[in-house]
Amino acid sequence: MNRILLALACAGLLQSAGAADAPVKTEWLRYYQMAADAGDPEAQMKMGWAYDKGDGVARDPARAVTWYRKAALQNEPTAQYNLALLLIEGNGVPKDAATGLDWLTRAASQNLAVAQNYLASLYEQGLEVPKNDVEAVKWLTRAANKGDAAAMNNLALKYANGQGVAKDPAQALKWLTASAQQGNALAQANLGTIYREGLDGVAIDYAQALKWYASAAQQGNVGAQTKLGWMFFKAQGVEKNPEAAAKWFALAAKNGDAGAQAQLGWMAEQGHGMTQDFALAAQSYAQAAAQNNALAANNLGTLYRDGRGVAADPAQAARWFRKAADGGDANGQYNLAVLLESAPATEAEALAWYRKAAEQNLAVAQSRLGWLLLKHGQDGEAVSWLIKAANQNDVQAQNNLGVLYESGQGVEKNPATAAQWYRKAAEAGDAAAQNNLAALLRDGNGVAQDPNQAIEWFKKAAAQGYSKAMLNLGSMLERQAKGVPAPAATLPPPPLPVPVAAPRTATNAPLSTPLAAPGAPVGTPLPAGR
Repeated sequence: MNRILLALACAGLLQSAGAADAPVKTEWLRYYQMAADAGDPEAQMKMGWAYDKGDGVARDPARAVTWYRKAALQNEPTAQYNLALLLIEGNGVPKDAATGLDWLTRAASQNLAVAQNYLASLYEQGLEVPKNDVEAVKWLTRAANKGDAAAMNNLALKYANGQGVAKDPAQALKWLTASAQQGNALAQANLGTIYREGLDGVAIDYAQALKWYASAAQQGNVGAQTKLGWMFFKAQGVEKNPEAAAKWFALAAKNGDAGAQAQLGWMAEQGHGMTQDFALAAQSYAQAAAQNNALAANNLGTLYRDGRGVAADPAQAARWFRKAADGGDANGQYNLAVLLESAPATEAEALAWYRKAAEQNLAVAQSRLGWLLLKHGQDGEAVSWLIKAANQNDVQAQNNLGVLYESGQGVEKNPATAAQWYRKAAEAGDAAAQNNLAALLRDGNGVAQDPNQAIEWFKKAAAQGYSKAMLNLGSMLERQAKGVPAPAATLPPPPLPVPVAAPRTATNAPLSTPLAAPGAPVGTPLPAGR
């Protein structure tokens, strides 16, 4: 929790514990001490600050407490606040939260905004006091009404989230705008998010979002820097500009934002908006993965698997895929399963990871899971997963469903339905499906017999190097050349399901996932934009 020790305008603040203090040598400090010894509360507060921060004297928290207390007893609010911090946090002195809270409340009651903010944060988080959002709102309101920008931002979050006060988007927008106009970077970032996402009934306004994100980003707000990157990446309010996006992602990545590091890694890997640089991709992914960014961990795993930017290292690939998988990334779960499936001893674990990824609606995992379940004789469940994948346009699942409907394995035999699934996959370019559809057209199985169409589909599959299509095409052309009539519609043995190609590279562009904006003394940031 960030705390701000106040020192009324002067660079130094000091205090000595009275006659027992060693004489100070700094000239300006000697005058403060003389004034403090004479009972001046501001000078006593400054002496407390000097010993608190080691400014002009050796740091001595105990002496700081002595001087702060002298000033605090004379109702000097800054001294009351600084004394409260030392006691509540036990920073170099014995912790005494109860006494510290008393002094903090006194300072807040004298309308010291930073004390009101701190007291509100304690009530909001339930630290040293029972959690009480209503009390938090009370103190934030008092500080905000005095024009404190941080309090305005935090009060806006309370209204936005309905915490301790009735949810009121209009009040949230009012206080955020007031705080942002005073230059509060977090408020500017949050206001940018409201306009970019169109939250709480506010119309989407990319121009306003860009304006406020830019203001916050220039003050070093990492979340705003990342959001600007996404706006240039997605052409939101500006022309699509991958180069500008990469610059903002790079700045946010340098400042430690894991999402920006992941996205920068992807852009470096793809050469999107920058020169392709696998080494930079690996470095950026590693930085993000170290912060538990599961997507970056998966993509780093693919680099180790394929030897791009790093030496190929299956063990490292497995390590990062597992980290991604444990973090819930569906692509990581799939890629880990592919590695595990290659060894019979770990096939059961592979099946479990395929299932996790499939349950997250990853089509390639659903398709692979369906294939493996067919191998193990679990036809009913296999069909259900293949249908899910096929409905997401996974061509291998579509082809394999066609095979099952043609053969009646796991479903009621229905060549017409088989033809429909084959056609979907064939039109998407799957060679096996093109061959299988051509066979149905050749034989009039489930569809009207059409030798010419059959030849066309056999040719498409043969052009992709599919050997069975080459054989079937040769057979048909031979018959035509020799004047042998096409055979009547017969039912040749159906084809076998085609194994799903593994591995498939699941290195996708990181999505614009919600970003945790820098923490505020009070409240949680508004939902971040994508």
